[in-house]
Amino acid sequence: MFSWLKSTALWCGFYLLRWCERWLPIRVLRIFLWPFAAAWGLAQLRPRQLLTSWRRFPESLRPNPWRFFSRQSLGLYQARTIYLWPDRLSATPWISRCRLEGGRDLIGMGVNDRGVVLASLHFGPFELLPYWLRAHGIVTTMLRGPTPDSLRSLTSYQHALSPPGDVPVFMDLGQMTPLPRFTRVGQFLGPGRRLVVTVDVDRGLQFQVPFENRIFRMATGAIRLAQMADTELIPCLIAETAPWKFSLHIGTPVPQHYLGHSPDLQAIGVHLLTEFSKVITRHPEQCRPRLLSAISPLPKEASDLSAFARN
Repeated sequence: MFSWLKSTALWCGFYLLRWCERWLPIRVLRIFLWPFAAAWGLAQLRPRQLLTSWRRFPESLRPNPWRFFSRQSLGLYQARTIYLWPDRLSATPWISRCRLEGGRDLIGMGVNDRGVVLASLHFGPFELLPYWLRAHGIVTTMLRGPTPDSLRSLTSYQHALSPPGDVPVFMDLGQMTPLPRFTRVGQFLGPGRRLVVTVDVDRGLQFQVPFENRIFRMATGAIRLAQMADTELIPCLIAETAPWKFSLHIGTPVPQHYLGHSPDLQAIGVHLLTEFSKVITRHPEQCRPRLLSAISPLPKEASDLSAFARN
């Protein structure tokens, strides 16, 4: 009975918010939703351990504490409510609130074009990244962890609202195992396909890259996918520049000679971090705890960053 009531409440709330989006001006809708999103964000503060995350920042990037905590607790969850109406994001009132920086050549890719792996981070409202890319005509699928059973039916319906319906918005990690032989690479990274993969996760093979006098732990999944499927590897981030205003940053592709038979992991990692830093330095308060957990101090016994990374 409890499970049924919870599911009913979720569906009722989902349809109520979609109705509000159609009939209320965007500014009014944002003000209406702010108290609920803020309350939910405050309720999640303790398990997210924001103080520990803030201390992980390199000194050169550390944002004002109040700015970081207010963004992570009050602002984050309001931005995420937008994915309740993914089919509406391409409409004029919404698409004008999301600026695309770079990547124009990815719009309208055909079946004869090379596939693309978009390397991303847990930064900003990253859950919205595939929806906003689709709204701009860049159809993508994001690789992520499994969806909880209690939300599976709702999220499946929600994803079906984001056109085109025959290309999944998200793909569970289990669909790409066993690693390192990606048995379904051809299906998801064939010609004209694009896959978003986060590189700051703590699963799979890892390597370390020097970053701002610290060490960044990077997963090799996106690199191996691009190398195995012979695709482009392109950095991509989303940032919220103002309440319910966003920018999509598509950086310079990783040089193809780095993605040879034996990929140059260090060169690739430095390239990706250099491109990511262009956005992170402008909005450091939007670094999510998952991203910050990938940053660690340089061990005391290691005095040379480059030597440490090679080891």
